[in-house]
Amino acid sequence: MRRALSGSHLLLALWSLALFAVCWRLDIRHDRFPYYYHPDEPGKVNQVITGDWNYHHPMLLLMASKAAAALLRTPNNEQAMVETGRRVSAGFMAMAVVAFSLSAYLWRGWIPALATGMALGLHHQLYELVHYMKEDSALLMGAGFTVLAALAFAQAPSRWRALLLGTACGLAISGKYVGVTVLLIALPTIWRGAPEAKGWIWGAFILGITGAVAAINLPMLVHLASFRHSLEREVSLVVGGQGDVTRRVPHPLYWNVFLANSTPAVWVLLLLFLSGCRRTRARLDIAQRMVIVFPFALALGLSFSPKENDRYFLPASAFFTMLACLGIMDAPRLLLGCCRAFGLQANERPLAPAWRRAGIGAAIAAVAVFQLTGWSSGKPGWLAYDAAFQHDDVADFIEWMRTRLPATAKVAADARVQLPDASLRKNAGRAPAVPQAVVVSRLAADLGSLQQLRAQGFTHVAVSESSYGRFFRNGLFAKEATSQKFAAAKLFYEEILRGQPLFDREKGTVIYLHPGIRVYSIPDDLD
Repeated sequence: MRRALSGSHLLLALWSLALFAVCWRLDIRHDRFPYYYHPDEPGKVNQVITGDWNYHHPMLLLMASKAAAALLRTPNNEQAMVETGRRVSAGFMAMAVVAFSLSAYLWRGWIPALATGMALGLHHQLYELVHYMKEDSALLMGAGFTVLAALAFAQAPSRWRALLLGTACGLAISGKYVGVTVLLIALPTIWRGAPEAKGWIWGAFILGITGAVAAINLPMLVHLASFRHSLEREVSLVVGGQGDVTRRVPHPLYWNVFLANSTPAVWVLLLLFLSGCRRTRARLDIAQRMVIVFPFALALGLSFSPKENDRYFLPASAFFTMLACLGIMDAPRLLLGCCRAFGLQANERPLAPAWRRAGIGAAIAAVAVFQLTGWSSGKPGWLAYDAAFQHDDVADFIEWMRTRLPATAKVAADARVQLPDASLRKNAGRAPAVPQAVVVSRLAADLGSLQQLRAQGFTHVAVSESSYGRFFRNGLFAKEATSQKFAAAKLFYEEILRGQPLFDREKGTVIYLHPGIRVYSIPDDLD
């Protein structure tokens, strides 16, 4: 179950460099779409440009982006800055994949290490999220290094490895506040891993975690009042839900997220791995046990928060994928069971080496094929996401407005259709100009009923499924303070969606380029 690093340093270094280079090159494909498509990126870009931090998240991504911008002499404009930030995010994600691959090596050797690198490098969720200047990749990098350092410490406890484990935890916490959950792995590993000399071990661990957090988040520590306010805001969103909607807890939403971000190959191999661990649990060290527990605990914790988004499940997706790749070594056992079930091999005979290699090869091939293609039309893989980033529905929509919609039209629009709002100075120059008069609101429904819009001279409504979808999603309901507004908005979208759209693009796999845009004319004969 264990592998030492000695004797393989050069090969591991070469593999790590090659894996990092390939992942980074793949992850920066098609990352030049406009900075304002993702609602969170303009704020992050502004913070890097101005240095006016809001502390909604820890500082790892923003400080690294600012340093990269200074090193690369990035022009001081939004689009250039966001592309630099996305490249930094790609670097973090590539390092995360390397860390999980090395963790698989420490656990079960080269085959799981190679498979983990391949499976995570071609994981569609990682590939999508790395295209945004967001903290998810920084969190995953910290979590990956925490796993690697914990496994290394459990195999050979030392103050040096405790220091590295603390530093890795500090990186995870500095990625996102939820990174504090990696302590579920680190603390039991430190506590059980070195019963003797605990004082020195704990001192090194605490030095690593506090040093990393302080060095990365110095602006936050200097402005403690702002940090406390932002942290309270994030906690309130986790506890109460985001915006004007919430959902009852616990809920099964993240079970569906697991299905969408894994494949049948991962399910089978994960079950094989867990079955094998059950039989050999006495040989599992504390770090291995906690790594197995972590994604299940995270998924359970998420089910008790009304705040929802697929990306919150990212660390669990990566952990489950790595554990499934560890299960590739158990694939021959499944093949042996099938052979015996069909009478092709006597029960007392082990599987021949050729058949063993065939079982491992088939498992790796299955993982690769499913990662690339997905497993159904509703569960696409890496290839579908790569194709989605090459096409921009928002650009097509704006071109349609310029060439097909009368210049005299007046359009009420959801913010997610990405039309510029001329009344907001921050939107100046965000999108190509259109000849029509456009009024943008978070929800078009906030501008009034269809009758009221018609009375104000509006002729068309542009809506996005990314905005109105919440009103038709099972399990979501309005918070008490906004229930009347929620009901009125839902009625608005029900009424407008009964019409025949003039422009219709379905919501796609990458919702910021394919937000589901529909345009309707407002009838003259409204009751």
